[in-house]
Amino acid sequence: MKKRYSLFLFLGVVAIVSSIWLYTLLLSPSRQTLDQRVQDVASQLKCLVCQGESVADSPAMLSLQMRGIIRQQLQTGKSEQDVIQYFVSRYGDRILLAPPMQGLTLLAWIVPIALMIGGALIVFFVLRSWQSHAGKEPDDADRTESVNLDEKELVFYQRQIEQELATEDPVFSQPGLEVE
Repeated sequence: MKKRYSLFLFLGVVAIVSSIWLYTLLLSPSRQTLDQRVQDVASQLKCLVCQGESVADSPAMLSLQMRGIIRQQLQTGKSEQDVIQYFVSRYGDRILLAPPMQGLTLLAWIVPIALMIGGALIVFFVLRSWQSHAGKEPDDADRTESVNLDEKELVFYQRQIEQELATEDPVFSQPGLEVE
């Protein structure tokens, strides 16, 4: 009984310590330097001069100026969202690297996913039909019919070849040879 009591006491202390540690880790804002905050905001904005680069990665003069504006606004106490909203109000949604999921830009998020799902479904159904055809044995009636058709065609072509040979060379001529 004493061992269980000490085990439960130990587990309780571990649970309390881990919950306090998780609370401070997850809910308290991380202490970032101003440079890290500028980098975070700049990485969410698209360089208007460069093609496909963020303001954080671009060496263009415009991006350098935008990083300066971001730094200024963060130093005055504005939040990261306020700074992003400042640039959106000046340049529109095209300044954002990840367009918002609304209106026509919602299509940019949905269409690729729908195409991938559609392609996966097509591949699934094609593979399933191949598998069902591969495992399916033709029954005896189908085999007999296909063999009979092949034999009839073979006899027809054989007679046609014999007739053509007989017309060109009398050695191959046989009495009663006709093509149907």
